[in-house]
Amino acid sequence: MDASAAPRSGRVLKLLSVLVAVVLAFFAGMLVERLRFDSQRTDMLRRYDQALRQHQLQLMQSEKQSSSTLTH
Repeated sequence: MDASAAPRSGRVLKLLSVLVAVVLAFFAGMLVERLRFDSQRTDMLRRYDQALRQHQLQLMQSEKQSSSTLTH
């Protein structure tokens, strides 16, 4: 019985090793995807913030021009 238990425990150990490797690869893939997504999101937010500031500046300039024409 001990002779048959050794190959079986070796098989279980190999199966667990493969399972751990698959789980680690899965989580590594998720981490890489999240980092890539975060980088793209940061770039998009930077462009959006720049466009928003430019739009607000144009609105302020337009309001200044319209108020100066009303006072004169």
